[in-house]
Amino acid sequence: MDLYNNFNKQEKQLLADADITIENKEYSKDECQYMINGIIDYVMNFSKNEIAFNMNKYDRIIEKLK
Repeated sequence: MDLYNNFNKQEKQLLADADITIENKEYSKDECQYMINGIIDYVMNFSKNEIAFNMNKYDRIIEKLK
């Protein structure tokens, strides 16, 4: 899966905020799942009240990674 062209600038910035770098290459399903897990770990580090808000920001990205 070529993710680099699937994400816009804002989505790439959100991924960078979660410490995930997207390169212009083909990604396997395992690599995509690893990124999803990284996003979830990042979001879960927020306070209880901020988790849902931050998860909403990443919903579209997670759907693209599936």
